Amino acid sequence: MGIHLRATAFRRLISTLLLSFLLCTNLYAQVISSDSLLFENKIFDESFKTIIFSKLNNNLSEPVLALNSNEKLKLQFDDLSEDPKDLSFTFIHFDRDGKRSVLTESDYLNGFNFDHLANFKNSFNTTQNYFHYELTIPNENIQPIISGNYLLVVYDNANPEKIYLTQRFWITENTATLNGKIQRANDIEIRNTHQEIDVKVNIGTTKINNPYDDSKLIIVQNNNFKSTITNLKPVFIVDKEWDYNYDLENTFWGGNEYRNFDVRSVKFQTQYIERIQIDSLNKLTSVYLKKEEKKNTQRYAIADDVNGRFLIKVYEGQNDALEADYVYVNFNLPVMEKFDSAEVYLYGQLSNWEFSPAFTMNYNEEDGCYNKTLLVKQGYYNYLFFVNEKSLGIPSPLLIEGSHFETRNNYQLFFYSRDIGSRYDRLSGYATIEN
Repeated sequence: MGIHLRATAFRRLISTLLLSFLLCTNLYAQVISSDSLLFENKIFDESFKTIIFSKLNNNLSEPVLALNSNEKLKLQFDDLSEDPKDLSFTFIHFDRDGKRSVLTESDYLNGFNFDHLANFKNSFNTTQNYFHYELTIPNENIQPIISGNYLLVVYDNANPEKIYLTQRFWITENTATLNGKIQRANDIEIRNTHQEIDVKVNIGTTKINNPYDDSKLIIVQNNNFKSTITNLKPVFIVDKEWDYNYDLENTFWGGNEYRNFDVRSVKFQTQYIERIQIDSLNKLTSVYLKKEEKKNTQRYAIADDVNGRFLIKVYEGQNDALEADYVYVNFNLPVMEKFDSAEVYLYGQLSNWEFSPAFTMNYNEEDGCYNKTLLVKQGYYNYLFFVNEKSLGIPSPLLIEGSHFETRNNYQLFFYSRDIGSRYDRLSGYATIEN
């Protein structure tokens, strides 16, 4: 009897090891080989909508984790296709300059190098059917093990080269402490239009051999990575205290407060809605916003906003994620004349913090207006109009929204360091500041 039991246990052990080997072989066979992926948020399939990537239980937070902590990030999105997709995801590590790092997956991941994204549910009682996906990371199958810049990549399980979306996130060591102050620019020529961001870094236990080559401070305004400050060097260094106090090099256009619209219910018209009607073909609701105004010549006026984000909510339901319907929202921006060879974008979390053709407005010669219709999920939304000005070389809100030093903005501060002989950039400290 004892021999038989030992033999049975041995066979089970061999079977378990074989199954584990086959599983590992299958998992590690799926590798994103494309080197063309950039460190940016991007949607590659128009059926994917309403991307929310934040800390667990806080949809208004940034996707930043503390290394070796119990913190979690949550990705949420909808797929408006007729059938659910078989999805997987992986992580890619990037350096401080947004270039793909030289590390292999085993250098920055523990567990497998990808995992299935199998948690989805069908929408309930909505005119527009969709599948709502949710993902919490890290999980038991895949865990990042070093700090730095990461890209979450969602792709087709059967075809890893078919990518559906990418999302930036960060893991910080918090060995350095960052403190920032937002104030009116000191330079007299830009005092009315710019904000100055003074930063102090206490490097703490961070080991840095050369402060000017082995570290980097990056300042980002309202998640707009097209316009960042990256070339600052410490002005003063006193022991572990590094001071980045400039008068010009650390300034941003203040911009203006975000515009908003509210479609948490389509049974009544909220402040900025002109009319609501049902589309006779697909039965979806169409919401027409009131004609917008250019604000670049107006005085600053304080307005409550959530710095470009949105909140998914439906008043006539219990489960916002599954019962909020999709509606068409029509934007209308009258202008005196078309911007010469310049594209006009809708920008904010509703555009996935990116400037893409899907959110480019069309100019109507007859009406003298820029128009755009977006299919969005019910909720409360912030947005701005950006113009891709040739003179600046980047999209800017100045020609439409104007700029004021009083504007309330959100700034993200990233402090990177690199050890002697190291092959990657550590994210030693991170902070967000608001005025």
